[in-house]
Amino acid sequence: MSKCATQSRVTHSAGRHCASSAIRDLLEFNGLDISEAMCFGLGSGLGVTYLDLTDAPVPFLVHVRSLGFEERVFQSIGVPFEWKTFESPESAVALLGDRLDAGHPTLLLTDIFHLPYFGSTTHFPGHAIAAWSRNPETGDVLVTDTERPDVLSVTEEALTRARFSTQPPFVHHGNMFTPGSFQGEITPEIITNVIHYNAKALAANGISALETWLADLGRWKATGDWRWTTRFAYQVIEKRGTGGGGFRKMYAEFLDEAVHYDAGILLHRLPLLMRASEKTWSELAACLKSASEGAHFPDAAIADAISAVMKAERNYADAALAF
Repeated sequence: MSKCATQSRVTHSAGRHCASSAIRDLLEFNGLDISEAMCFGLGSGLGVTYLDLTDAPVPFLVHVRSLGFEERVFQSIGVPFEWKTFESPESAVALLGDRLDAGHPTLLLTDIFHLPYFGSTTHFPGHAIAAWSRNPETGDVLVTDTERPDVLSVTEEALTRARFSTQPPFVHHGNMFTPGSFQGEITPEIITNVIHYNAKALAANGISALETWLADLGRWKATGDWRWTTRFAYQVIEKRGTGGGGFRKMYAEFLDEAVHYDAGILLHRLPLLMRASEKTWSELAACLKSASEGAHFPDAAIADAISAVMKAERNYADAALAF
């Protein structure tokens, strides 16, 4: 391996979610050492998005992390953010090489289908990783990825394919962002702002998405392979990088840390209410997993589980907005 590649400083800690772990690593490299949970909270990471993808292998998708999370992490701490996108793979390769050769690790969006170390037969775009350096002789790029503790080497060809996706709903055209140094600090005002922002989003959009899902259960039963649809929904809530409970477990940990900035968070019982929401999301996931293994679509059981989530999310959002 080249001298350039071996001397790169990599500030990677194994994490739970792709974007929050990659951004946490890059923030530490640039002077802000925080936990992944704090990073997730700074990005107002909680969300519920209901997507109707009738022509896709999974016709309905429930996404339990907020969209635009990456941008909001940096915005919350006053760092300008904009995804750099490309019209051609060649230009994407060139700019990433320039950034890495200059010693600036970079955030990338990828489709895991094209990342060899996953060995995936399923497309899953929008997956964030951190790129740290490259071997100038081979073009191989050293990256880190979520829970994997080691630095991974990916060929330029494979990484370039992974960076471009036309697979809905997460289309990306070589998306990359190279953060700079951070000179400030996390303040109580920042913490209050991100908690309020996320609570407003849950109250306005998240509850609405859950209501749509509840009303649409008949279509889940009648459209496509409902066993795979429910199985995938279970995985998205409980397994695929959420840390459990549809990201609510990690957000509760953020709230635990946030108490040190403002004791009012504890007085309003926000960590307790978030753990109650986490519990209902995990119960919904278990219901969906059971459905995927059953002989009949359990309309009533899934409806009850979604209703319980809605109640818990409302309870948290109301308390957070009053904080």
